[in-house]
Amino acid sequence: MVLVSVSCEKSNDIEENPNIITRVQDGKGKVFLENGTFVDANLNYTQEQLVNALNSYEWEREYSFYYDNNWISDKKEIDCLPTKIHTNGIIEDAYVTPDDIWTFSISGKKITANLKVNVWSSAGPTSKTFTVISLDMSNNSGRIVMDEKINNDVEGFNTSSLYARMVWKAIIP
Repeated sequence: MVLVSVSCEKSNDIEENPNIITRVQDGKGKVFLENGTFVDANLNYTQEQLVNALNSYEWEREYSFYYDNNWISDKKEIDCLPTKIHTNGIIEDAYVTPDDIWTFSISGKKITANLKVNVWSSAGPTSKTFTVISLDMSNNSGRIVMDEKINNDVEGFNTSSLYARMVWKAIIP
């Protein structure tokens, strides 16, 4: 009986306080990827290294997935996320048109993308912020792991702590 009441208390604590994190977390040179798989990663990069990587290489999103404070999904195709980052300071998404271009700036580990607003397009977000979690570069490859806070409802996830994580690969010339 004692075990039952203890496990119920813990469950109630999580429901009452959605800020309790019960999933795996990044740290100690590791980031989590889909389904909570850990991989080695460089979490201690500088803004200068990030700027250099974004200015030197084209980047293509390999895959994405959702996570909140309790769950990490498997790979998901998430349409509202960017698909390419170009060396000319432009971010491309699945819906890009010549009149709808995202330009970006970098501050620390944050990338802020701003939509060059097309007055003829439908209303939507005009600014997005991405947090670069890790930056890994080697002679023949590069990987960026970055997050975006998602404010939409996604079945099975708590919207207040919902993020999309994107895994990017460098296009090495």
